[in-house]
Amino acid sequence: MTIQSLSLEGFANTRERNRFGISLPLIFGIGIYFLIITHASAVLRDPDTFWHIIVGQWIIAHGTVPDHGIFSATMANAPWLDQEWLAEILMAWGYDHFGFAALAVGTALCEAAAMAILLRALLGILPPIYAMFGTVLAGGLWFPHLLARPYILTIPILVVWAAALVRARSDDRAPSPWFALLILLWANLHGSFMFGIGLAGLFAVEAVLLAPDWRGRVRTVRDWGFFGVLSLGAASITPYGLHGLLFPFHMINMTALTYIGEWQGVNFSQSWSAVFLIWLLAVLFAALSRGWRLPPTRIAILLLLLVMALKHLRYMELFGVVSSLMLAPALAVQFGRAVAVTKTDRLMAELARPANWRGVVISGAILVVITIALRGGDPQPVDATFPAAAVAEVKANHVEGPVLNSYRFGGCLIFSGILPFIDGRAELYGDTFVKRYIDAANLSDNQLPGILNDYGITWTIFPPETPAVILLDHLPGWRRLYTDSVAIVHIREPS
Repeated sequence: MTIQSLSLEGFANTRERNRFGISLPLIFGIGIYFLIITHASAVLRDPDTFWHIIVGQWIIAHGTVPDHGIFSATMANAPWLDQEWLAEILMAWGYDHFGFAALAVGTALCEAAAMAILLRALLGILPPIYAMFGTVLAGGLWFPHLLARPYILTIPILVVWAAALVRARSDDRAPSPWFALLILLWANLHGSFMFGIGLAGLFAVEAVLLAPDWRGRVRTVRDWGFFGVLSLGAASITPYGLHGLLFPFHMINMTALTYIGEWQGVNFSQSWSAVFLIWLLAVLFAALSRGWRLPPTRIAILLLLLVMALKHLRYMELFGVVSSLMLAPALAVQFGRAVAVTKTDRLMAELARPANWRGVVISGAILVVITIALRGGDPQPVDATFPAAAVAEVKANHVEGPVLNSYRFGGCLIFSGILPFIDGRAELYGDTFVKRYIDAANLSDNQLPGILNDYGITWTIFPPETPAVILLDHLPGWRRLYTDSVAIVHIREPS
């Protein structure tokens, strides 16, 4: 008996389909979609969302992808690789036709699809209750970083990719070459595609180490090697070719990432880390109470992913997806055979079966009804990253010239037609520039007056808690123009 069939064999006596042909993954997907769409503005709380829209509009208008720092006042001519160009086109098209609502709906659909696919994959390995438990734990690590950004389009791809790798290992074979097409799409949507290739490499090493004999190792190296070459070849089919393939390594080695919240390490006093702590405690409790045992290779991979997640919060959703899928086959044997005894058992067994066409149609109709019923207007960006009132005041007073802005406000300025001093493209600005800017804004040195003069800055916009605001309040030749709880604007007095 294979691991995949173990958990559901006890439910084989349930023959009759439920009346509507719906399934647990569809129910989960509908619930996740409803949860996100009722809090649509929450997915618009990231400043990068806004410059992604503008760059996408530029690509559509010019029919090409950018190779320099467009929409930057300080790095306009610097080289730039836009690895998210395809996602930006989709974001721009959706915004142009349906406003911010399109981004909220797209984000909700991607997240709902990812959760439904993950649950379906786990239901093929585990009894329903454990499959749902694993899905909820993984989803809990995704939600703190649930934003309308290009990476959200790759979450369903990540789930399908990881599930294919786990299934291939369970069947003791390499994945189908056709799955390399997922990397082709992934590489043009977001730079995280290299994580998928690296994950395939880890499973390939495991397959070689666990091969029964020398002949089996040779066959494994051949099959997995062929799949790896296909995947790397597919990842290089982007507008940037080999440079795009190498760019993720350059990005991850930037010291500037340490200044960005999502690339910082775990701090268990923060909301993201609190969710992570709950995940760790839940898994630790289950492992100790049930005596889970894993093969050494799976433990090694799991620990590597855990270290990555502890080092960079950005990897938490990757860790959640992969760990749930990776642990499931090894743990399925320890759960034993599930037997349908009560009505609840039989209902769960029935819902665990794949939905039929009727269930899919009904689920789609429910999503449409939810979208129409709950759309009370276009969701608006969160003020903390979109200081619309402050920007409107600047324009009303006809303030012109270069601006020194908060890193957090760069996307809003680009969206408002203002070239920022800095924005969310850390790879464009580089380590030296970002460090000088951060030190100046935080008054870590005396660089702020020098930056104001070197770049001919005529106005600034920062959150009230920024240390630079204090110095600007007392700096000769500068005065406050606007103040609210989101942003403070200073302007340079005429000489």
